[in-house]
Amino acid sequence: MMEHSRDMTKTLRIGIYGAIATLIGIILSGPLALVLVNLVHPQPAWMDAQTFVNNFHAVQTLPFFGGIALVIGYVVLMAALHHLADDGQKTTSLIAVILTAAFATLIFFNYISQTTFVPALAREYKPEYESLIAAFSFSNPNSLCWAIEMWGYALLGLATWFAAPVFNRNTLEKVTAALMIANGVISIIGAIIASQDLAWVFTVSGFVSYAVWNVLVLALSTCIIVSLRKRLNKKAVTG
Repeated sequence: MMEHSRDMTKTLRIGIYGAIATLIGIILSGPLALVLVNLVHPQPAWMDAQTFVNNFHAVQTLPFFGGIALVIGYVVLMAALHHLADDGQKTTSLIAVILTAAFATLIFFNYISQTTFVPALAREYKPEYESLIAAFSFSNPNSLCWAIEMWGYALLGLATWFAAPVFNRNTLEKVTAALMIANGVISIIGAIIASQDLAWVFTVSGFVSYAVWNVLVLALSTCIIVSLRKRLNKKAVTG
């Protein structure tokens, strides 16, 4: 019994650490970070690979490194939530873990492309690299990586939706669950819109949706941290 209690305490702490990592990742990779980067070394609206290369600077990759913290944070968080789930929730929480793994695989590929592959092509630019840069650079709204990004985060949205029932003990947890479901709905709608018009991500409505999503997941991460902290404090009191 004591061992089980210690195990649950450790899991709650791991979940909190994961949620903190997502919070840090959102701040470092979100709209504010992108605005700051563009104030220092802006990349003009996409024209062609040569224009991208002429305006490329390593500082433009920094938000994607922040995004890696977000991805790792969600992997850690979802694993912890699966362990915290009641027996009747284990199936849906396991689905959430699997969906998160798929999300992490896709988004890690994107961030490897933006932090390592595309910069290498830009530094050693040759005319034959033009199509590769156009296909992989986030500066191009019609790039493969934008398609992967939208559907990858749709998978994360599904994951948070499936994991939402874990939070059901009080009003704050029910708010947290509602935010997890809302993340699923918004992310899936965004992916469907992008499937019809990928360049939508660079339109005014696309930017507004991106900003709204960042506020949503910022609030979600905060609610998860507070909810798990309350459980941890209660466990410390009750043993």
